[in-house]
This record gives sequence, C-alpha cells and structure tokens, in this order.
Amino acid sequence: MARIGIDARYMENELTGIGRYSYNLLRHLIPSDPENQYWVFLRQDYAGPLPQGSNVAYLRVPYLPISMGSLLGMSLDVRRIKIDLWHAHFPVLPLFHGVPSVVTVHDLQPLRVPALAGRRPLPLRIGYRVYYSLAYRYALHRARAVVAVSQATRREVESFFRIPPEKIRVIHESLDDRFQEEGDLQQGYAAGSRESFELPERFLLYVGATLPHKNLANMIEGFSKALEQPGVADCFLVLAGRGSRFDEDWVEVARRLNVSHRIVRLGHVAQEDLPDLYRKASGLLYVTCFEGFGLPALESMYHGLPVIVAYHGSLPEVVGSAGIWASPTDVEGIAEAIVRLLGDSSLQERLRRLGRCNLKRFSWTRAAEEIRSLFEKILSDAQP
Repeated sequence: MARIGIDARYMENELTGIGRYSYNLLRHLIPSDPENQYWVFLRQDYAGPLPQGSNVAYLRVPYLPISMGSLLGMSLDVRRIKIDLWHAHFPVLPLFHGVPSVVTVHDLQPLRVPALAGRRPLPLRIGYRVYYSLAYRYALHRARAVVAVSQATRREVESFFRIPPEKIRVIHESLDDRFQEEGDLQQGYAAGSRESFELPERFLLYVGATLPHKNLANMIEGFSKALEQPGVADCFLVLAGRGSRFDEDWVEVARRLNVSHRIVRLGHVAQEDLPDLYRKASGLLYVTCFEGFGLPALESMYHGLPVIVAYHGSLPEVVGSAGIWASPTDVEGIAEAIVRLLGDSSLQERLRRLGRCNLKRFSWTRAAEEIRSLFEKILSDAQP
C-alpha cells in the first residue's frame, strides 16, 4: 500500500476553480482506489464537504498555497508522514519533498497575464512575479508527470517551459458531480436551491471572477453595442461570481457607456444556486482570455443554455461546435454574436442539442481512472 499525498489547499469554503477540481477528483479517486492510502492536505479554515473513506486522512496545515510555507514547511510534512507519491493540484511543489511527484496545471495566467499582479504595492508585485515564475518552473521540471486539464494548457506548458511532450498527460475536467445527477437535463438540482434572486425577465449570464483575463470590459462594451440593435434593447447582463480588486475597471466601463442600469451584479453564487440562473438566462456570455478549461460553458450546456464563447484558449476544445464564437478583442464581433443568438430561436435549439451531445466527452470517473493509472505507473517505475 502506497501513501499518496494530495495538495488540495485551493479547496475553500466558496468552492471555485481549482478547489472544485480537487473536490471532484477526490470524490471519485478515493472510493476507486482502496489499495492505497491518501493523505490530503487542506487549509486550516476549510469547513466544506469532504469525501470519506477508510483509505483517506485529512491534514490541515497553516500554509497558504502561495507562500514560503508551501516550499519549506510542506517539505517537512511530506517527509514526516513518509509520503511515497505527491500530487499537487496546482504548480507549486515543496522544495525538499524527496518523492516522485505529479503536478496538475490548469492555466498559466499568473505568467501570461501580468496585470494580475496589479493593484498591489510594488514589493508585492515584484514578489508575485518572481514567486510564480520560479515556483512553476521548479515544479514542472521536477515532476515525474504533468497533468494538463486541456490541450490548450498542454501547449502553453510545452512552449513556455519547454517541457517534453511525453511528460504531459491531458486529462479533462468535467462537471461538478451535482450537475450530473440522474434526471432531466433541464431540471438539474433546482430543488436544492437555497437563494431566490431578483432577476430580469430577459438576460445574458456571465459566471466567473472579475480578474483582467476574464475580459469583462470588452464583453460589456459588446453588450452595450448589442443593446442598440432591434430585439435586444430589453436585455440585461447578469454577473455571477466573486469580486476582486479589479471591479472598478468594469464598473467604470459600464458607467462610461451608460449601461450600468442594465447590469445586475450578484457576487458569489453557491453551486446549488447556479442552475436556477442557467435555466432562466437567454444565453451565456463567456468571451474570456487565457481560459484553462471553462466549466461555466459545460454547466450552461447541461441546463440547455446556449453559449457565446471566445475562440481563444481552451474554449474551442471544450465547447466544440456547440457554441457561437467571438474574438475577445473584437467588440463588434461580440455584439454581433449577442444579436445573432437572441434573434434566432432555431439557432438556440440547435446549440442546445449540440451542447447535450458535447457533454458526453467529459467524465470525472474517467478522469479519476486516468489519474490512478498515472499514479500506478510512477510508483511502479520508482520501485528499486
């Protein structure tokens, strides 16, 4: 029996992004692998659900994911517990862990989007860039295998760090388990919804953060231009997602274009409440940059919501033919896509049909099987 360490410290009480990856992978990996013992490292304040089993132990550590504790303190913990294999769910490895490792990469946004370091004091901005650059480079070169969540991320890792392609395994994410319950695709799990939102009669939906690479300014400008066209003037834009220190950027754009009254900001929305938004919206507006995967697009398809997405990053790979495309930098193109979607009911129905077929390509069960197979190969190769 091997001791497999999992760095799942991006699991937060408001599960987003990498945290959802950790939760869903653990939920499928732990029951499917009784031969090994899992030691899962969590942040101290995490109070959310945890997959249970006789083969899993949870350890809470005081180190934030991006900190010197991740490099030094975690090294001592890995050695103390005598871990045989380490799987980091983001590209930061303990410096002196001394065991074979697997690193999952979701995207290279901290390196590809310098603006993410903005709105901080100068020493922090410099530290941010140096830390990410060195930590990512060390982790990706030191790991025995790199898991990329999309082909787009794989290409980025190859070109940015010159990692050999044979070292990288593409293993797609999938929908949150709660989006894959038995039953009508249109119904989802709305019965579990806890919150009632005051929503406009007709609206486009954006789900995600307000960080620079999410391209909210251009999407709002495209939305503003679309409102000038016949049949669109009654539409609103609803933003669902955690705020950031960059909120003032998109707020100022909306104010300048005089469309603030057409934008509804909900803030963070719990996973159990998202289906209500997906079912009531007229379309998903998700023309982002540097997307590593794009879960909101899959969630929209599950609930029969047509999507407008960027022909950029991982979204062409994830959405396939089941979306309307626009360039993140083409404001006119974003406006045209909105007008086209809202004005064509036959197009909406075709996208719903294609979206449901597209969902069959993604499975957490399959992802967990591939991860487990990768673990077994590395552990076998590491035997004396």
